[in-house]
Amino acid sequence: MATEEHTPETSHGINVGSHLEFIDWMASNPDDAAVTFSATGTSEDVINRTTATISEWELGGERMGEDRAHPIRFGLPPEIEEAMGYTELEDRQESIEVALAALTACINGTIGYNAVREGLDFDEVETRVSVPVDLRVLFGIHDVDRADEMYGDIHLEVTVTAPDLSPEEIKQLSTYPARSPTYNLIMGAQTDEIDLTVNT
Repeated sequence: MATEEHTPETSHGINVGSHLEFIDWMASNPDDAAVTFSATGTSEDVINRTTATISEWELGGERMGEDRAHPIRFGLPPEIEEAMGYTELEDRQESIEVALAALTACINGTIGYNAVREGLDFDEVETRVSVPVDLRVLFGIHDVDRADEMYGDIHLEVTVTAPDLSPEEIKQLSTYPARSPTYNLIMGAQTDEIDLTVNT
């Protein structure tokens, strides 16, 4: 794979000038820039298997993306299905796994956007996330009033490859993950501090 050539005008696949103009437009037009995302999930014949579809979204109240259709097939790992008595096993993505994967994508993007905005040069971002889950509320062993005990701490490890950053720039970069919309969406779960490493 060819390495992308970065110039003062482009960085990581975006035109920097156009990107900064978009940010200025958003700052001046918050209502027009308001985004609404949505998804629809339809259950299948087998319990806990759902096909969710990501399609339309809104920008400033205007519906867009009528032709989009991105299906995601949810279920369980086959080892769990076998233990739970499923008769036909199928390896699928579990919804918590997909939520965690979405978190990694959003943190990576958030770091990239803000690094470009502030002129910080970086090569790559990798985010790893895990969370312990107690499913006893789900299966009726515990009452719903114990739902706040369901999750342990979310553990986040973010590694940024950025050889030329100063200590001050590294400190600034370390604040970016908390700007992630998905990070803030799921913060109902407890989290420990983000473990961010910059490889210089």
